[in-house]
Amino acid sequence: MVKFGIALGGGGAKGLAHIGVLEVLEENSLKPSFVAGTSMGAVVGAIYCLDGSAQKLRAKAQQMIESKEFEKFGLRKFYTKSGNVFERFKREVFEKIYFGELFFKKSYFKDEATRKLFFELFGGAEFSDLKIPFACNAVDIRSAQEVLFTKGRLLDAVWASCAIPGIFPPYVKKEKVLVDGGVVNNIPVEPVKLLGADVVLAVYLGGPPGPGDELNTGFRINQRSLAIMKYQLDKRILAQADFVLRPEVMDFHWADFSALDELVQCGREAAQVHLKEIKKLLSLWHYFKKKILH
Repeated sequence: MVKFGIALGGGGAKGLAHIGVLEVLEENSLKPSFVAGTSMGAVVGAIYCLDGSAQKLRAKAQQMIESKEFEKFGLRKFYTKSGNVFERFKREVFEKIYFGELFFKKSYFKDEATRKLFFELFGGAEFSDLKIPFACNAVDIRSAQEVLFTKGRLLDAVWASCAIPGIFPPYVKKEKVLVDGGVVNNIPVEPVKLLGADVVLAVYLGGPPGPGDELNTGFRINQRSLAIMKYQLDKRILAQADFVLRPEVMDFHWADFSALDELVQCGREAAQVHLKEIKKLLSLWHYFKKKILH
């Protein structure tokens, strides 16, 4: 029997597309033996592995988005769907205030609010309570080393994996200061292999940076350079996967959690389009051929 693992990449709200992927796989009896997640991929992956099924994932995501704790974060301030000049101006002003505030505090959101949100999701559940083996990653910004979570409290592990620098507070554990695993490894292909997966399906929510328009300030040039660097790193990581699913989510904003249904549908469509290829990938013949060639 081929041991199939799925690596759920980070991407903020775009990670809701993972729900659609998992739904389609389960509907076609292609349930992964192992799951690894980074950032939002860690949230979806941990909930999925705790339940052992994709059936309630969408409802649980909706419940999280509508919760008072999530609402308090005010993520809408980071984007606007409107093409209105005034709305865009408000976002520009917010971004300037936000970056200015980071000179005086470690993150936009506070520790207590973050802890309450993840407690609502996972309570006191531990990795030992999971129905499917799961791992998520973070990075220790003191040592610059990737940290892999496979035991302990889910709340702590997922918080660490989701701690977007400057947005969510780091998760502090003794001498470690842990932030979003996407800083060093945004698609946890290697972690799911370490769990025991023979074949890895990666779900990638990123893509090449769009056209470099308006590169007229040092800040914009710096942001563009970082986006290119991140994409090149992602490509190297994805080369280690056996197959990569790429839901078409590039047009969605990382903070637009109101687009739950559309994002889930993007995940479903990506999985449905490549269903035959995934089934072939998981066949014993394909697995033995891979072993022989390598």
